[in-house]
Parts: sequence; C-alpha cells; structure tokens
Amino acid sequence: MATISVRVEDDLKEGAEEAAAGEGMTVSEWTRHLVRAHLGFEVPDWSAPTSLSKRDRRQLALLHRVLQLITKDEYEAEHHERMIEVLEHGFTGEYSDEFVTISDELPLSECRLVWDILDMFRVLAASIDHVGVEAVEALDEHADHALRFRGFDFNDRREGRLAHYASHVIRGGRWEELAVYFDDKHERGNSHAPVLATYLRMLDVYRPIWEVLVSGAGRGRYHLNEDELRQIVKAWYYPR
Repeated sequence: MATISVRVEDDLKEGAEEAAAGEGMTVSEWTRHLVRAHLGFEVPDWSAPTSLSKRDRRQLALLHRVLQLITKDEYEAEHHERMIEVLEHGFTGEYSDEFVTISDELPLSECRLVWDILDMFRVLAASIDHVGVEAVEALDEHADHALRFRGFDFNDRREGRLAHYASHVIRGGRWEELAVYFDDKHERGNSHAPVLATYLRMLDVYRPIWEVLVSGAGRGRYHLNEDELRQIVKAWYYPR
C-alpha cells in the first residue's frame, strides 16, 4: 500500500483526530475513507461493529426474545429468532442486520460546524433586518440570496447528516428563527446543490468580523454593517 504524507496546521490535525475518533477509526483510516468517497470509490460500511462483548450480545438477544414473544407478525418473529442466533453464536458477519438503522456518531466537530453555520445565518438575518433589504440589494445583485440560509444538499452524505442535525436542534428550540428553511416550501432544508464549501468560505470571513464585534472593539454592535455584509457576499461567490 502506498503512503501519502501531508503537512497540515495544528487545528486541522486536532479536528481530524477528533473526527476520526468519533467514527471509531484511526486518522489514516478516516482520511482514506474520505479520499475514497471523494473519488467515487466504493467505501466500506462503518456502521456495524466488528465485535460485541458477551454481555452486550446477551442483552440484545434477550431483547429480541421479548420482542419475539409479543409480536403478532410472523415475519418479524422470524427476524428476531434469526438475530437471537446471530448474537448468541457471535456471527460477526451478520451484525450489520442488528445495526442497520443505527447511524455512525456525528463527530462533535461536525456538530460545532452546524452551530457555527446556524449562528452565522442568524446574525446575517438580523443584520439584513437592521440595514434594510434595499440597502443589502444595493451591495450586489445576488446579496440578499447569498446572505440567506439555504439548508444542505441531501444528495451529499455529509451535508445530509448536517441537515438532519440542524433540523433536530431547531426542533429542540434553538435557532428557531431558521425553522422556516425546513418547511415544505423550502424542501425541508434540501438545497438540491452542494452548499457546504460556500458556507465554509463565508465562515472564514465572518468569524474574525464577529470576534471583533463581541470582543468590545465593535462598540457593542451585534449586527454587521453594509461593508461587512459586502465582504461576506464576496466569499459567497465561487473562488476564481
């Protein structure tokens, strides 16, 4: 197997280690997984564990036994009987049937990314209200569109998971002002096109601006002015 060496910043290294740990992989495995996925190669299913303790197997088998006794569906009863055999005998190659509906954990770094994106668009929406839509439209013909949250691309595995988490936290009462973007009119948060790279470019510009504002150097101002909004809009465009 060939080796590729890459030099990265310390924060990127720490983020990769955190994300890999969240997926139960080494950094090398996690990186290889992402590269294969980006190149369109077949990637292995990381959802099912390759080993379970005897205690876990016993508990799961007993749960299947209880469900088998109370179900009235013959097919479901057969499924439970099959899983009891799998778990009691430790047929690791069949564990995927037990965990087929259980997703891999969403790493904390990805959760924080969603928080940052939602925070940014909350501030951008408040800023648009403060300076006025007409003033925003005067910045650039696409400014109002660029500064609005558009959800995530459900056709992209990573963006789809971010969308699901964003919807979850909004339903839980956080960032409720963005809930409208997850209604039927807005395709339940489906952007139908990749947006994460755009959001990341916008965040790179937004973060230092916001840090200045909240540090007090911004004189207690908690919205962006027209010049700052213009900088965000420039980041929205694809890099040339």
